[in-house]
Amino acid sequence: MTMLERLRLGFGAMRVWRFGWGDWMHRVVTALGLMLWCVLFALPSLAADKVALVIGNSNYDHVGLLPNPKNDADDVAAALQGIGFSVRKATDVTFEQMRQELGAFSHDAALADMAVVFFAGHGIEVDKHNFLLPTDAKLESDLDVNFQTVPLDMVVDAVSRAHNLRLVLLDACRNNPFANRMRLSDATRSIGRGLSPIEPKGSTIVFYSARDGTVASDGSGRNSPYSQALLKYLPQADLDVDKMLRKVRDDVLKATNNTQEPTTYGLLPSDDIFLVQTRSAVSLVEKPKGDDPPVTVPAVIPIDPAATEWAAIENLESPAILQTFIRAHGDTVYGKYAEARLAELQEREKQRRQTEERQSDQPPSQPTSQGSLQPSPQQYNISSTTPPSQPRHWYLATYSNVDFYGGDLYSKGLEAASLDQCAQTCAANLSCKLFTYNSAKNRCFPKSGFSYAQIMSGAQAGYFFESERRDQAPAFRAEWEIFVKADLLGGDNYSARASSYDDCLLMCKSDQSCRAFSYVPFGKSKSCWIKTFAATLPTYSQKTERGIVSGRRADMVVRADGVYDTAARY
Repeated sequence: MTMLERLRLGFGAMRVWRFGWGDWMHRVVTALGLMLWCVLFALPSLAADKVALVIGNSNYDHVGLLPNPKNDADDVAAALQGIGFSVRKATDVTFEQMRQELGAFSHDAALADMAVVFFAGHGIEVDKHNFLLPTDAKLESDLDVNFQTVPLDMVVDAVSRAHNLRLVLLDACRNNPFANRMRLSDATRSIGRGLSPIEPKGSTIVFYSARDGTVASDGSGRNSPYSQALLKYLPQADLDVDKMLRKVRDDVLKATNNTQEPTTYGLLPSDDIFLVQTRSAVSLVEKPKGDDPPVTVPAVIPIDPAATEWAAIENLESPAILQTFIRAHGDTVYGKYAEARLAELQEREKQRRQTEERQSDQPPSQPTSQGSLQPSPQQYNISSTTPPSQPRHWYLATYSNVDFYGGDLYSKGLEAASLDQCAQTCAANLSCKLFTYNSAKNRCFPKSGFSYAQIMSGAQAGYFFESERRDQAPAFRAEWEIFVKADLLGGDNYSARASSYDDCLLMCKSDQSCRAFSYVPFGKSKSCWIKTFAATLPTYSQKTERGIVSGRRADMVVRADGVYDTAARY
């Protein structure tokens, strides 16, 4: 609809209603017409949201420092902000923080036209699946991967609901820092080099900093070669995203003597997509309709690209962005401004380093008895006398009305007539460490790991552990209480489409205001009801028997109600 048509729609309505009603009605309708026109005029711009999540992990707790990811994240975040993106930035994030950032960002992306995630840090591949490492990861076995890392699939899912562009930029194809110390639970499992290929669905693009199976360089400067090339091309106006990624690839190949080749996975639609788009000068004349005179839209004034880009970056403190700007616009007055700004930042950095060097030359102070380290009150107290070593045995701990969520070795489970048969099935598989048994459907779900424990009526869980004593069965904290074929009344905040109960649970987990949910798999569409509170007791009815699943947040310690000597795991 053209602007002229919108005007006619609004003011035409006024002419129709003015005659035959009082002057007061004319004023009311006039106001409503103006409001309608404003809404119609504004709608196209509302769909143009651009959001980004930028994560850089440099300071890992259990492996060496990566010098560049934090710099890369700072500079890429600034570059994206400079071209109109609303940016969430997080550096040196833990497992829990990283999942929370992704969950919150997924809500932003669902309402946006463009969604971009940039991650710089360590990434690994295990059994052809890719994982990104938070700073607190400590991988001693391949089984730890499920509990301490973030699957790349989760990152891709976070951008998947954006309306137009869905882009994941990964500067994470470095060597696996835990490769030499990780134990494999099964001889058939493998730990790869770099990252494994990925096949994103829909119009989603995942752009690795290096080809699958190869590793990327961290670089010797402030930024990695991959991030440096991104910073060069992100601000360029009227550059199609597909072409931008190819330019980044060419620059990285050149900078690394053809040893590192960024690779794109996924396909974009046929239409060009621009992160930054300017308008050329045009003059439009709308054709007259009836007796209306022609309406001339003024020509758009040509925009100076240097002025536009300088306005976006003049307050940033990123040497890399300033250097990129100088290379592109060094012969303009704005280029001189950028050179002066860069010199100021370099002088400030020089003074900071001199201060650090003076401090490092001072001898370290000797600890006194008052300043000696003491155990943290949160640490477990360890007896000063160690009991004599006992032979270690395998035990099976069982937990009633408990489900270990995630880590399934078989997505649909296996048939089992009893809890004991399910335990035997798990014991026979070296990849299986725990299981959940659904007694109502006689289904056994062997698992290599799990994401969290949840209370679920009728479920029975088992966990194999090796110990010197049977009374050392592990206890778990249940985060959720799940009710099958039941509804939780009250507290409805909003509803959204969900293809499965798992999607509904993920929505609630990602929303800090959500305390409970109900998944309704029937009606016009499958829906997830997000609740800020819920009734104390679940409600059961003929309607809920059709498959409603509800859940609420919990914080309960789950302890074993039975421990059995398995005689070397059955």
